[in-house]
Amino acid sequence: MVHDLTVSSTKIRNSLLAGEVLLANELLGYPYFLNGTVVHGDKMGRQLGFPTANIALHDTRKLVPAQGVYAVRVALASGQWNGALNIGYRPTFNGKELRIEVFITDFNEEIYGQPITVQFIEYLRADMKFDNIDDLVKQMHHDTARAREILKPAP
Repeated sequence: MVHDLTVSSTKIRNSLLAGEVLLANELLGYPYFLNGTVVHGDKMGRQLGFPTANIALHDTRKLVPAQGVYAVRVALASGQWNGALNIGYRPTFNGKELRIEVFITDFNEEIYGQPITVQFIEYLRADMKFDNIDDLVKQMHHDTARAREILKPAP
């Protein structure tokens, strides 16, 4: 990929707002990240077999990337994991507020109230409304598999 690598805050901001985290990370020289605290949600992900950590941002002025699904790296006090993160209004459930929630792969700990950092590695797809829960769950399996592939260690 060939880019004009003249670095500017406007170019980085526009890249993030367009979901172009690969470009933003290249310009920054490190993965873009958000810091927050894990808060209680409505536990819909858990019911679907994808328990998510809902994130309340520490700095609400920090730019939140475009709505959609991302492959991310997750840092908690207990270690680092990979995950698939969604930014959106949860249109399948007629959500009314923007949520940032991450499904952490190979993870099963209670982390409510704990600090969390997510590093954006790659944009996977736009946020979208599904016709039914089964279609959503199929897509979540696909998103998680893609995130695992993207985030697997290099041989």
